[in-house]
Amino acid sequence: MKLKRYQESAIETLEEFMLLLKKPNITPDLAFYKITNETYNKRYGDIPFLCVKIPTGGGKTLVGCKSVERIMATTLQHKMDTGIVMWFVPSDAIKTQTLKKFKDSKDWHYEMFNESFDTKFKVFSNEEALTITPEDVRNNLCIIIASVVAFRHETSIQKKYKVYQENGSLMDHFQNIKDDKDLEKDKEGSVINSLANVVRKHSPLVVIDEGHRTSGELSIEFLSDLKPSFVIEFTATPREGSNILVNTSASELKIEDMVKIPIVLESRSQWEQVVSDGLMKREELEKRTKKLKGEYIRPIALLQAQPKSKTRATVTVEQLKQMLLNKKIPEEQIKIKTSDKDELEGINLFDKKCEVRYILTVNALAEGWDCSFAYVLISVANLGAKIAVEQIIGRVIRMPYAKKKPDDVLNRSYVFASAPNFNEAANKIIKGLEDNGYSRADFVGATDVEKYTDVLEAKKAIKKDLKVPMMALSKNKLSFEDLVGEDFELSKQNADFEFKIHYDLDGQATIDITEDDEWLQGKQLSLPYQYLDGEHPVEELVVWLDKKLRFPMVSPEDKVVFIEKAIQTQLKKYKRSLPELSVNRYLFADRLSEVISDILETHTKKVFDNLLSKKKLLVSTFDSFPATIALKSPVPKVFNKNLYERIDSINGEERGFVDRIDLGTLENIEFWVRNREKVDPFYIQGWKKGKFYPDFVAVTKKGNLVALEWKGEDRVSNEDTKYKEIIAKIWEKLGKGKLHFFLVHNKNIEEILTKVKDL
Repeated sequence: MKLKRYQESAIETLEEFMLLLKKPNITPDLAFYKITNETYNKRYGDIPFLCVKIPTGGGKTLVGCKSVERIMATTLQHKMDTGIVMWFVPSDAIKTQTLKKFKDSKDWHYEMFNESFDTKFKVFSNEEALTITPEDVRNNLCIIIASVVAFRHETSIQKKYKVYQENGSLMDHFQNIKDDKDLEKDKEGSVINSLANVVRKHSPLVVIDEGHRTSGELSIEFLSDLKPSFVIEFTATPREGSNILVNTSASELKIEDMVKIPIVLESRSQWEQVVSDGLMKREELEKRTKKLKGEYIRPIALLQAQPKSKTRATVTVEQLKQMLLNKKIPEEQIKIKTSDKDELEGINLFDKKCEVRYILTVNALAEGWDCSFAYVLISVANLGAKIAVEQIIGRVIRMPYAKKKPDDVLNRSYVFASAPNFNEAANKIIKGLEDNGYSRADFVGATDVEKYTDVLEAKKAIKKDLKVPMMALSKNKLSFEDLVGEDFELSKQNADFEFKIHYDLDGQATIDITEDDEWLQGKQLSLPYQYLDGEHPVEELVVWLDKKLRFPMVSPEDKVVFIEKAIQTQLKKYKRSLPELSVNRYLFADRLSEVISDILETHTKKVFDNLLSKKKLLVSTFDSFPATIALKSPVPKVFNKNLYERIDSINGEERGFVDRIDLGTLENIEFWVRNREKVDPFYIQGWKKGKFYPDFVAVTKKGNLVALEWKGEDRVSNEDTKYKEIIAKIWEKLGKGKLHFFLVHNKNIEEILTKVKDL
């Protein structure tokens, strides 16, 4: 399972936050400010509280699963992959769907948990968790899926919820308990044997999924009562007061072909005409899908009926079905999914043998249901009614196979709505898009669809082909893997290194905590882990470390031998015991990762220097900048010499520098382009693993290519900047007079502009 670029970026940003937390005197609010430059809301005091914004259709739940693994491996590594994760969802429908995903061994979500925790995880509904055992929690990561309402902690209605009630099945969790100050007690002062107390006892990681669908402050305020150790929310539209660490734009989903945008609207006042038009569109789409090569798509229409009423005439599910039958549509192609009737149960809509093309509903598809074959939404629910189109827009927006189709008609989704006038329908659709993390720019009327232009796309303003030479080895782009080489053997490298033990065998933090280990400050750590007792097999520790240490450029067999060698060195030379290494395995894994990274970088530096001295390193052109680019947040300005119509947002200092290049100060500049990290094609590869993407590339009228890297004052002389300048100057030298690089900051702008003017 490979994550999309914006999903990987979300995880990387989360990791950046958690790595900052390890540093001395860095609190969650400081770490958040360093990354976002925004004020942090201390809703849960010193407990990290973060929000990840991803529009509907962007795989929020999958990012959530990966986030659990990374949080447990960093900020909560003292829990040793055990304990409780409370995964809150807004409704029973989403709860059912999430449980199915997390328990199905063939599902991506299950696979991600299985890869992260090696089968040592268990998934419970809040009802199933009423019989959770101490052994479950001690030996596994226990993920409890619960609807928000099941844990609402209002005194007047609290007794209704079983999670707060006395439960003899949970009694073993509270035997010989030493600290009960955070646990709820009865009138006699005895700890209540409740699931809520089990959760409190283990300071859970709390995940709020689909947070935008929960309403009211009570929906999240009760969480502090559960004594969480970390709270993270995944939502399409963050509520006020959320600490938005990751803000994924709709354009990023479009770049990755995740969604069918724009949504095309047709409205009619007569519901019969709405249905007829929608059915014709679905049939047209199916004819078009038959021309696709290598992809099976069976377009599905969702028909939204009105809820039954005793006081007025309504268009019911039954009426819609009869209308379809009257149009000679085979009954096996029609299924009903309502709150009291589910004909989709057990049906795989992606199966080529499946006949379903029409799904009739009222509101059952508003949440907890996904099928990317759904292309057409037909609503006779009268958009002014309680059950509005906006609630199920998210059901038709996902792109089949996350792959753009050669036929543009198949890259859109369609809504046919019953409404008195087009503007009313349009406003409802736009609100629905906004409720799902999109905007009015992602909507178009049917009569204007051919004139639709994506405001987050920019075409070339200057019709020039730009290919920037890149570091190369023979005819291929240079990569870090090339520098490691196929013959490198990690197992033959030195595995002797210092490793500090932080805990004693009872799982207590040692008294001597140095400044380097400041991240332990203030934590009362204990290790509820099975390796505190019994045997500690070397093989198990090796397998665990092998999974945690991800170095794909090293062969798995070679890595395992090095891990074994490192363990034996600790056991024999440093007189560590295997229980010590097992109990401190996360810290050992961190240290091993540092050691392997240093070994690889020392090796790649030698290889790089050797290639350079033997003149085997060169520059060569590869990919050109594309004809059209997708933007996240466009600058509202047209530049004179920019390769594209618009550019993505830049900070004020960069903007001032670009204006100097663009406004005629440098008459020799033919055009320039902003070069975005991990998005645009040009980068410089050195001996370190990461690629260097200079901020701007300018082309002069003499044919010189100028790479420009802007640095703020605080980063001009740090180690990362020094490295980038070294490899960029090597790239410049290999260009034999046609390639140029300049590091620019506030104090040298005039000097650099003068040098560029002469090229």
